[in-house]
Amino acid sequence: MQRREFIALAAGAAAAGPALPAAKRSYRRIATEEGWLTEGVLAANARYAAAGGRVQVMTHGGPAPKWMVDACADIGPERIARMDRDGIDVQLLLLSSPGVQIFSADEGSALARDANDQLAAAIRRYPTRYAGLAALAPQDPAGAARELQRAITGLKLNGAIINSHTQNEYLSEPKYWPILEAVEALDVPLYIHPRDPAATLAAANVPAVSAAGWAYGIEVGTHLMHLIGAGIFDRFPRLKIVVGHMGEAIPFWLPRIDNRYLTGPKPLKRLPSEYMRSNVWITTSGMNYVEPLLLSIKVLGAERVLYAVDYPFEDQAGAVRLLEAMPLTDAQKLLFCEQNAVRLFRIRA
Repeated sequence: MQRREFIALAAGAAAAGPALPAAKRSYRRIATEEGWLTEGVLAANARYAAAGGRVQVMTHGGPAPKWMVDACADIGPERIARMDRDGIDVQLLLLSSPGVQIFSADEGSALARDANDQLAAAIRRYPTRYAGLAALAPQDPAGAARELQRAITGLKLNGAIINSHTQNEYLSEPKYWPILEAVEALDVPLYIHPRDPAATLAAANVPAVSAAGWAYGIEVGTHLMHLIGAGIFDRFPRLKIVVGHMGEAIPFWLPRIDNRYLTGPKPLKRLPSEYMRSNVWITTSGMNYVEPLLLSIKVLGAERVLYAVDYPFEDQAGAVRLLEAMPLTDAQKLLFCEQNAVRLFRIRA
């Protein structure tokens, strides 16, 4: 079965019909977790794989299909043309997994800096179509904090991206707190994006189920719960964290998490669910299904759920059609698709 045939079957009836033209709607579709990769990262991935690296990486010669690699590498006119065709007005670009976190501190930092320069240049070329998150190399926490300062104040990027664990460690470890301090001080959001699970979660890779279908969500959900459980939001009360894929299942689990927290020691100032509602935003990347969306809005609040596609790993046109089939008013779509992203990421209004 060809890729588009599979997507059409998976999307069902929502996959039929054209996207609603911009002229006939009162909101922009801002997609807030859209992947890209630099040629430098692709080349470094190839060297890593050739040296026997076991982490799944995307390369020009690797297992990922050529169209996907090409789509990740393009942040020029062809991507814009695809956005026009599919009905996406703005993409918030982030360096896709595993980002620069599998490399040495020096190499990862250099690749992140180069990626941020390229991203800023693309946004200058297409200021009404792209926004972007700064890639960081947590292997050098102090250096990552400095790069974030440069990327936000100098390059005018819209936040930061970290691809979950770094050498099997989470941002709850004190060594990474300089990054969190910088994120809070600059008042920008930090997106925690999936990658292959940390070694302690290796069993989450389930045979016959793709990593993106289960293991990636378990990885990021566990990372976020480590932040909550370690009291990170008590230490950094203005910290803004974003996760994708409809919150990596955490909205579904919140009552249970609170219930079990209350049965033991209570080291936190608030319930876990309260941090989710005050410090965390979620996007619908790869999860544009109406039942999880309505639950997430009910649990977290409509202002904390943002539209995303997860291009090019998801079918962009199909994600737009799924959106337009949802029982949302134009006012609700304005908040979900545009206003939340404008406020959180300070995207051009």
